Amino acid sequence: MPLNLNNTKPIDTADPAHRDWLDNVQGNILSGHGRDHTVHLFLHFSADSTTARQLVSELTSHYVTSALKQEAERRQFRDHKIPGGLFGAFCLSSLGYLALGFEQNDLNTKFAEAGGQPRPTDSNFLEGMAAHGVADLGDPPQEEWGSGYREGQIHAMLLLADDDRDFLLREARKAIDSIGPRAEVVCVEHGHALRTDSGEGIEHFGYVDGRSQPLFLAADFKSLDGGAIGTGTLESESNGKVDVWNPFEPLKLVLIRDPMVQTEDRFGSYFVFRKLEQNVRAFTVAEQVLADTLGLKEEDRERAGAMAVGRFRDGTPLVLSPTDGFVPAKENNFRYDVHDGEGNKCPFHAHIRKTNPRGDIKALGLPEAAERDHRIARRGITYGDRNRHPNAFQAIDDLPSKDVGLLFMCYQASIRNQFAFMQRGWANNQDFIPRRSTGLDPIIGQLDRDTPADPLNRRIPQKWRTEYGNPQSVKEATFELFVKMKGGEFFFAPSLEFLRGLRA
Repeated sequence: MPLNLNNTKPIDTADPAHRDWLDNVQGNILSGHGRDHTVHLFLHFSADSTTARQLVSELTSHYVTSALKQEAERRQFRDHKIPGGLFGAFCLSSLGYLALGFEQNDLNTKFAEAGGQPRPTDSNFLEGMAAHGVADLGDPPQEEWGSGYREGQIHAMLLLADDDRDFLLREARKAIDSIGPRAEVVCVEHGHALRTDSGEGIEHFGYVDGRSQPLFLAADFKSLDGGAIGTGTLESESNGKVDVWNPFEPLKLVLIRDPMVQTEDRFGSYFVFRKLEQNVRAFTVAEQVLADTLGLKEEDRERAGAMAVGRFRDGTPLVLSPTDGFVPAKENNFRYDVHDGEGNKCPFHAHIRKTNPRGDIKALGLPEAAERDHRIARRGITYGDRNRHPNAFQAIDDLPSKDVGLLFMCYQASIRNQFAFMQRGWANNQDFIPRRSTGLDPIIGQLDRDTPADPLNRRIPQKWRTEYGNPQSVKEATFELFVKMKGGEFFFAPSLEFLRGLRA
């Protein structure tokens, strides 16, 4: 029987029935690889298609980690504290497929993405990120992107990851030497996870990151009593009970059948990479200005930043608490339509509310499935060096204004219906919930540049509560554009059967 991607319970990766297809799915898709350091090599194939295919096959054999191996290493670490080895993943852009000798017409047929009623400018894998980045996503023009991205000739990305930074750099050196004259390394990015003393991952603004991920595997749950979305009594491994908000999602959210192979149970995933630079200094100053504007005093001042993000720095959800220190701080078992339908606690514009509305979609008269289908599996990591750790006390002048940020990465079954919809339809949408006039997502929202009018004249101020939970205590203020997109690309992460077979 072919694998059912519309499964109603998490997948047990130790079940022998799943061994074959998991051995042909790349790691990092169904669960994050978990390493603290990454190197991303962006390649342009300079040799003929036959030689380029041999190169891809070699890199796959040497470096690419299957989901089966990743999950086996995960169990070994849990049971015996033995860390996993070097992790590798490989993705191709649509230009990469062409450079390997595949025909455009064939790609048009096989990589036609699903996604409702697309506009002419809707983003998709085939046309690449730069084609509609300005009009569809609000990105800066490609000529403003960083070197290596603005040329628009990225064919592939090899991701290498390990907890030992020096070992990782030596392996990256070996990979580059093996690539040799067959491909040009047009860009290299280095990721380094930021963590608190307790091991929690954070981003450069200082907020706990990586919450509210869709979960696919049994290993992510303590209890599997029930399991269908919205029913049962699943218990998350990291966040406890999930009877209010169930993070489980079926495989169809991130996997599609690999269109380039004939074998039935061979799957791949669309992959988005974006380098997002964070102006930490300006963001921190803006937090204090906002607190002053709203008249927040003493411990209440922390709520200014929490209203922009949707959580306090320690991970406490704003919808559940007016201050930080909630137990558990990384609580994930909440819904906005249940706990805060009018946006009196957590503003409708808050970053985590815009990108995961948790029931807000019902205000539009749509079923919850219409909301959950747009979710993505985020796999980002921070980049850049700074003088002091984000959680340490520091002067304003110590805070970076450039050269640090997030290497944003995500997997999905459709770029058009998931990442692009989330960026355009939610984060950038100033009328996110009709008649609410929410303004931009304060963290990743970007103004629509596809207009002859000055975009600054069309900016809608966000609405902020001066008193937690009080619907009458509203002030308007503008808080956004502290994150700048510096470049990226749309990719597909093929099955290992496809990658291994390219040599033949």
